[in-house]
Amino acid sequence: MSRSLKCKFRWLFLFWALFAPWAFYSYFLGENSLRTYTELKETYRALKREKEYWKNRNEILREKISAFEKNKKFYYEKLAREMFVKGKEGEEVILFVK
Repeated sequence: MSRSLKCKFRWLFLFWALFAPWAFYSYFLGENSLRTYTELKETYRALKREKEYWKNRNEILREKISAFEKNKKFYYEKLAREMFVKGKEGEEVILFVK
């Protein structure tokens, strides 16, 4: 081989000897690596599941509140009946019903 070709191979070998470990580390283990990317994707999926859970939970609570507001008179009357039933005999029962 000619001397210039050997020199080029040395520089090429030196370049790959220095570049390959850095490339491997940055792609598989570094801060912006494939591992970090998969962890971020898992975290994103978990957060989406939690968001859906709380969205569904809020919808259920909103439905319960609207049902309670629609039947507010019934619930007040039911509470008044329960309070009246719980009073002892001979005891004066005062009901505060809206």
